[in-house]
Amino acid sequence: MIKSPAYTNATVVMIALLCGAFCGSTHAAEQSIGVPHDIYAEGTYYGAETVTFSLAVAGDNFIKTYSNGTVVAGEKKNGEAVYYFINKNNRLITKVSQENLYRIGEFTNWNNMIGLINLKPGAILVKENKMDRQDACTFYSVENEGKTRACMDDNCHLPVYIEQNGRVIERTSHISPYRSPLDPAALIAEYLRGNYRFIDADDDISPDSD
Repeated sequence: MIKSPAYTNATVVMIALLCGAFCGSTHAAEQSIGVPHDIYAEGTYYGAETVTFSLAVAGDNFIKTYSNGTVVAGEKKNGEAVYYFINKNNRLITKVSQENLYRIGEFTNWNNMIGLINLKPGAILVKENKMDRQDACTFYSVENEGKTRACMDDNCHLPVYIEQNGRVIERTSHISPYRSPLDPAALIAEYLRGNYRFIDADDDISPDSD
């Protein structure tokens, strides 16, 4: 995808880094196993750094919090997803719409962010004839790519754990129903009262920007 020279380089780089690190745990495949809803989960990503997370999903809203000082909040308005990337270390909030994530070549989406797997378009997860009975989950492999597979809780549509090259790179330690409403706007307002800076990336990325 060609990036317009109207985009602010710093904004594009910042969003790319946040999406690459925090939208999911691994590039895998198009999800075909359902989307989690009204659920709360906790777990750990294992990589260059070990990061724990919590995820709350309620209706058309989610909030995902990481132990390294990053929070991602999402909401849908008139069917359009909008995301807020909150960097608590730099006291910065960056807002970007789904459309503009695609425009700058970041193909993560709502399902990826709440499904705990960062998925590439085009491929699919294929259900294996195998279960992990100890963790009560079903194995799914990435079509035509045998290095990555997820053991899924089929009721909650979340991975219990993800393996890549035979190594666990994500493990979900807790999954339960979530019954409370979520209000990303109230969360953003709370951070703004704490003197966080706010960047509307859509203003920079829009094709109408000068």
